[in-house]
Amino acid sequence: MIRHAFRSTRYRTVSLAILGALVATACDSTNDPLAVDQPADVAADSSIAVLGTNNPSFATVSYTGLPFGPFGLWSSATDVYYGPTPFTGSHNYTDPNGIITQINTARNKRQRLILAMTGGPSSRYTTNGKFDMAKWKGRQNLFNTSAIKSAVAAGVADGTIIGNSVIDEPETRQWGGVVTKPMIDNMASYVKNMFPTLAVGVNHGPTGYYQWRPSERYRSIDYVLNQYAWWVTGGNVGAWRDKVLAQARLDGVTPAFSMNVINGGVQDRSGSYDCSGTGGLGQFFPNCRMTPTQIRDWGRALGVNGCAMLMWKYDGKFVSKSTNMDAVRDVGATLAAKARRSCKRGS
Repeated sequence: MIRHAFRSTRYRTVSLAILGALVATACDSTNDPLAVDQPADVAADSSIAVLGTNNPSFATVSYTGLPFGPFGLWSSATDVYYGPTPFTGSHNYTDPNGIITQINTARNKRQRLILAMTGGPSSRYTTNGKFDMAKWKGRQNLFNTSAIKSAVAAGVADGTIIGNSVIDEPETRQWGGVVTKPMIDNMASYVKNMFPTLAVGVNHGPTGYYQWRPSERYRSIDYVLNQYAWWVTGGNVGAWRDKVLAQARLDGVTPAFSMNVINGGVQDRSGSYDCSGTGGLGQFFPNCRMTPTQIRDWGRALGVNGCAMLMWKYDGKFVSKSTNMDAVRDVGATLAAKARRSCKRGS
């Protein structure tokens, strides 16, 4: 789950201007957009930033390489828990009151963002334990303002924004077994109607993508984020990667990858459960953390094949170990040397 990491502070109006020269991006969509109604409470909310006419221009930025970083790096719309270097990207809960500030701050920090406009606990989007599209749309509609749309368009154009995730692990029981790939495609089209240049994706767990609803195909989703854990193939990351890439070719989507560094190492099913010989205790039995060697080897094997590479999740204990951060830097250096790649469909 992508938990709400932002404080309750309501971020007041910030100045915004469109970039003087927008970097060209692929923005064509073959999907019919769905109608989106802007709720009255958003239109009247003075705490959501609005465009001014005498705002200073943003400094032009450019990004190279493939972005690499954790889920939940940002503690607020203006601050990160760590660094941000050696991290160059992250996946974070996105708040409508803070999104413009966060985009501007990320640009200044040269950090790339995967947004989660409809992030947070699954209970926010379920009724009687089942996914509720009306609730999901209600949350997404909070971002339907001219100021936010302009800020997102600028962030996509200069590369600060990588994409936006519409749902986390739809294959799991938290959604009540009612979510389908066509439903997720409709969600993607709904977002694209607001943000036509934004890459829209979905997050899947270790087996979720290539084993979930195999007779269906994604047709509107741009990218699929796939997260690896040791248990799914006993450490054979190449075999798992190849299955993901084969499915991505069938769906015409661009792959993105992640590693579960906290719970995705070699499991310890011994009676003692001390995760001896691993990267340390995971969050619950029988999970253990990945070792620096696994982080380095698996991160390189996966990251070069996608449009972004992530880790679940930011953790103070993890970054306090120099050996872990050495491995992170090595993965980051490998990805920095690769050509930048869009997360748009078929890239």
